[in-house]
Amino acid sequence: MNQRLTVQVSTALAFGPTGIIWAFLPIHLRSLGASYLLIALVSLIPAIETIGLSPAWGGILDKTGRGNKILLISLLAQGIGFSLFPFLKSPEEFVLVVSLMGLFSSSFIPVYAAMATLSNRQYGRAIGGFWTAALLGYASATLIGGILYQYLPVNSLFLLGAIYGYAGTVVVLFAPKDALTLKRSLDISRGYWGLLKQRNIAILCLLSITVLVSTSAFNSFFTLYLVDVLNGSRLTAGLAATGTTVLGVFAYRLVGPLNDKVGRKPIFILGAAGYAAYFTILYFVTNVVIVTVLWILPIYPLVQSASTALMSDYTSGADRGKGLGLLISLGGGLGPLAGGLIADAAQLQAVIVFSLAVALASVASSQILLKEKPRITIPDSMRAEA
Repeated sequence: MNQRLTVQVSTALAFGPTGIIWAFLPIHLRSLGASYLLIALVSLIPAIETIGLSPAWGGILDKTGRGNKILLISLLAQGIGFSLFPFLKSPEEFVLVVSLMGLFSSSFIPVYAAMATLSNRQYGRAIGGFWTAALLGYASATLIGGILYQYLPVNSLFLLGAIYGYAGTVVVLFAPKDALTLKRSLDISRGYWGLLKQRNIAILCLLSITVLVSTSAFNSFFTLYLVDVLNGSRLTAGLAATGTTVLGVFAYRLVGPLNDKVGRKPIFILGAAGYAAYFTILYFVTNVVIVTVLWILPIYPLVQSASTALMSDYTSGADRGKGLGLLISLGGGLGPLAGGLIADAAQLQAVIVFSLAVALASVASSQILLKEKPRITIPDSMRAEA
C-alpha cells in the first residue's frame, strides 16, 4: 500500500466509528430511558476533550512529526471502546466509555488535517481531499450500520465499530515508514496563546463556535427526531446519515478547490446562510421523506472547508497542528447541550427555532468580522514561462 493510499484508508477507518456514535447511539440510549440532556453528553464531553486535547495532539505532532504513533494509540483505543459496548447496561456507562474514547479520538482531525495541508499548498483542495476520505469512512459505517441495526441486535453495530478500529490499527502498523509522519518545520512556533492573541484566529474560532452551535444543537438529535418523533425507521436514519456523507464527499471535491478560486469568506458565509434556510424549512415541514432529503443536503462542507483553509492561511507549518486543533471548538458540544436542555424543557421542535436564530446571527457576524488574507495570483504569462 503506497503512502497516499495508506493515509486515505486510515482516515476512513478512523472516522467510520464516529458515524455509528452520532447516528445510532442517541437512538439506543433513548431506548434505555436516557434524557435528551444525557444523550447530549455523548457530544458534549468529547467536544470538551477535543478543545482541550486536540491542540495538545497538534503540538505533539508539530514537535515530533510522529503522526503514526499518535494514530496507532488512538485507533486501538477506539477498537477497545467498541469492544466494551456489548457489556454496558446503562446510558451512563455508554457516556463514560465514549468519553474515554474521546481522549484519543480528539487527535484525528488535527493530525490528519495537518498532514493534508503541509503536503499541499492549495489548502482548500488539500482539506477537500482529507474530508473526502473521512466522509467515505463515515458513509460506509452508517450504511452498513443502518442495515445491521434495522434487522439485527444492537451489538452488531458495536462489532462493526470495533472492526473499524482494529482494522485502522493494522493499517497504521504496516504503513510505509514515512506515510504517517511529518518533517519538523523550521518555522518558529508562536504557541497556543500566541495564536489566540492573533485577532483573525480568535475571530475565526468564535465564528466556528457559532456555526457549530447552530448545526449541532438540532442535528445531534436528528436521527432520534426522525425515528421517535416522525416515526421513521432505523434503516431510514442510517440511509439519511449515509446520504449526507456521500453527497458531502462530492461536495468537498467541489468546494475544496472553490475555496482557492473564489475565496474562503464567501464559502463560509454561504454555508452559514444555507443552515439558516435549512432550519427555516425544517420548522414548517414534517414529512419524513422531505425532512430526510433536507438533512442530506451537503451544507457542512462549505463551512468546514472554508474555516480549515482559513486557519491554514493564518498559521505557519510549525503551528498548523495547533491551529487546526484550536479550530475544533466547544461549539460541537455546546450545541447538543443547549439542544438537550431545550428538548427536555419543551420539545425537539423548539430546538429548531434555537438553531435558526443562531444560524442567522452567524451569517451577520461572519459578514462583518471575517477577514481573508490577500491571495497571491500568478499571471498566465508567468505560468507559461515556468
